[in-house]
Amino acid sequence: MHKILNNTIVSLRNLKKSKINSVITIAGLSVASACILLIYLYVSQELTFNNFHENKARIFRINYSIGHPDGAKVESVYMDPRLSEIIKSNIPQVKRCTVFRNAHKPAMRFGNHYFEEENTFITENDFFTIFSFKLLIGNKDKIFTSPGEIVITSALADKLAASASCKTEELIGKDVFFAPTGDQPFIISGIMEDVPKNSSIRFDALIPYRNEIPFNSSGNMFGNSSIFYETSGIENIHTAEEQINKLVKAHYNSLISDMKSRDILISNESAFIPYSLPITETYLSRVDTDYEAGNSKTNLYILSVIGFLILVIACSNYILLSVGQTYNRRKQVGIRKVMGAGKTEIFSLFFTESMIITSVSIIIGVELCFLLFPVFNGIAINGIYRELISIPKVAGFLVSAVLLIVMATSMFPIIKLSAIKTDPVENREKTRKLDSRGIFITIQYALSLILIILAISIVRQTNYMKNEDLGFLSDNMMYMRIYQINNNDKLILREKLRSCPGITNMTLTDRDFIDGRGNNHLRNSQGEYILTRILNVDKDYISTLNLKLIEGENFTDAMRDNQTVIINEQLQSHLLSAGSAVGQILNMDGRNLRVAGVVKDFHFDSMKDGIEPLILILRTYNGERGNFLFIKYLPGQADQVTSYIRNVWKDIAPGRELDLRYWDSDLSKRYEAEEKWSRVIGFASVIAIIISSLGLLGLTVQVINRRIKEIGIRKINGASVPEVMIMLNTNFIKWIAFSFILACPVAYYIMHKWLENFANKSNLSLWVFIISGFSIFIIALLTVSLQTIKAATRNPVEALRYE
Repeated sequence: MHKILNNTIVSLRNLKKSKINSVITIAGLSVASACILLIYLYVSQELTFNNFHENKARIFRINYSIGHPDGAKVESVYMDPRLSEIIKSNIPQVKRCTVFRNAHKPAMRFGNHYFEEENTFITENDFFTIFSFKLLIGNKDKIFTSPGEIVITSALADKLAASASCKTEELIGKDVFFAPTGDQPFIISGIMEDVPKNSSIRFDALIPYRNEIPFNSSGNMFGNSSIFYETSGIENIHTAEEQINKLVKAHYNSLISDMKSRDILISNESAFIPYSLPITETYLSRVDTDYEAGNSKTNLYILSVIGFLILVIACSNYILLSVGQTYNRRKQVGIRKVMGAGKTEIFSLFFTESMIITSVSIIIGVELCFLLFPVFNGIAINGIYRELISIPKVAGFLVSAVLLIVMATSMFPIIKLSAIKTDPVENREKTRKLDSRGIFITIQYALSLILIILAISIVRQTNYMKNEDLGFLSDNMMYMRIYQINNNDKLILREKLRSCPGITNMTLTDRDFIDGRGNNHLRNSQGEYILTRILNVDKDYISTLNLKLIEGENFTDAMRDNQTVIINEQLQSHLLSAGSAVGQILNMDGRNLRVAGVVKDFHFDSMKDGIEPLILILRTYNGERGNFLFIKYLPGQADQVTSYIRNVWKDIAPGRELDLRYWDSDLSKRYEAEEKWSRVIGFASVIAIIISSLGLLGLTVQVINRRIKEIGIRKINGASVPEVMIMLNTNFIKWIAFSFILACPVAYYIMHKWLENFANKSNLSLWVFIISGFSIFIIALLTVSLQTIKAATRNPVEALRYE
């Protein structure tokens, strides 16, 4: 105990003597601690998704991969809903099974109030026993015994109760209505606790699968539903999966054979591979689905690496400054050795000093972490939810972090000083030779430089995707979501809006280029099948979006037979027929379609993806499939047009909320993930530079203090201020140059691999590396020059007065 107290007193005395180093070290470690704690909270939260289900070890989702002849591999969850009952009836190892699909936000009416944005899903009664979503009101065993039921979450119940001025428990037995099902009532039979924040399955309302037909459905040849199952025991997991895989393959056997014969799928066993994923792995799986929330393991790896790099920079700061003090500490260590101190006693001294600094830094970092919550939640892809924070796990992480930092920062100074002999004078020259400062500065600034290059490159790629010519007009364009009103009202709305003087054109279509997609297989004149995207439009579509018709003619009223299409250049290149594409006959689902024209390729998908073959079908002229109304308006007329639209909407859909948006703004949101990543890495690079510069500042002070007499002698012998500054700055600048040489190839490789994920990408320009290197150089030069100018202009008499 006496030794601990003595070490503590000596450590505090040493820290007080080196105030600048102590402040710099604690500041750097505090910021780094806040960053790694934020990243730990986020990553650990993402890893807990779906862990709250009681039977999570026995719950699985069926997925499959399909292989195309061109080598492309697609992972999917969309399956035939009939498989649920088939699995339950034929596989004894499966205890329960349920389908689950999105109803795509059908407009919900309760009394005289409409609720347009509620997430309604369609499922079966096994859903309530497979998953651990808590039912607050209702009986799990009796839910969905009749087809006209609905179960809602507590949040939605509060909305409905507020609209009817009643208590939530009084909602049981009351009716709600959906636009797709007309006058069919759905009786509220249960109220569930709100879905946990760490659930990939998120919903506001659930209705029985027997009502699924009227609701919008995802178009997929294999089906429209996810299928989840629960095994009867842990020991049955592998057997159940094997049996399910065989059953699923048999179910799709004829479809797979047909698709192979048409060269849609590869002809070997990779054409269709079903497999099961545990519910705890679905959130971070590579399978993309609109039915569940998800994230990427790669994102978590990147964030973890960023946190580790910041910690490395902060720890290297500590080591850098500790090593810089080796010359000053050699006498203290030498005297302790003379007094009989062994390696253990010397280690305990440095360990105690590091423990004090690290503990203080962690405490400050924790406070700073909670202050930075709003900032992190604003830039991260998902936020950190306080209710999901596990205090014991966080405490364990912090203790582990303290021990790791203490061990890392204690060992290097000890190794440096372990060679010291008992005679302090004997060690003067040897200690000077033990200089590793350049390595640490080079590593620090190389890491900072890599982060800067990554941040600039991601911003460039994001801006490229947002600003590149998309092939259609999105400026001065609004769009309305109108799928909740009937076809006749859609046509009335369109006609009334034609009277607005600020509106120049408008069109009805089924897609907004943001959510959802439709595709099918076309057969060309050679009998080859082409996977083709489909947009249902009216005759004003091409003129409203300002698409360029490069061949043939636009749609006319005479073409309202659903047999005439306009294709894009990509599809034209797949037709393989000589001469014009106009007039050629394509076959889709047994229907012959005549090509009336060809439009120039345009980016109906994100710029991340390539342009796919596309057909425009004249089908929304009577309101059918007209989910969106695009409105082109005159520049400067946005407010007047919006006011006019609101008045018309009130007449046509009283009581319903108007969903009117600016199209170019929503299109930019397709790149929100990239923008957030650029902000995350940008913040990380700023933090890394600040910490590195603090370390460089502290090291500069040390170097100048050790060379203060040398500077005085040089000045007395005629050295000018610039010459003294060059002498002091040369080594630092050399280390920064080495960091640039080290960082550039690493950053280039990382960005090259990242850009491979984009079909349309910006170039890795040389100026990005030059600007990044120049920025680091200027920051480092300013940091060093703050002290070197002061030293170079100091009166040399002051440095030599005691000599």
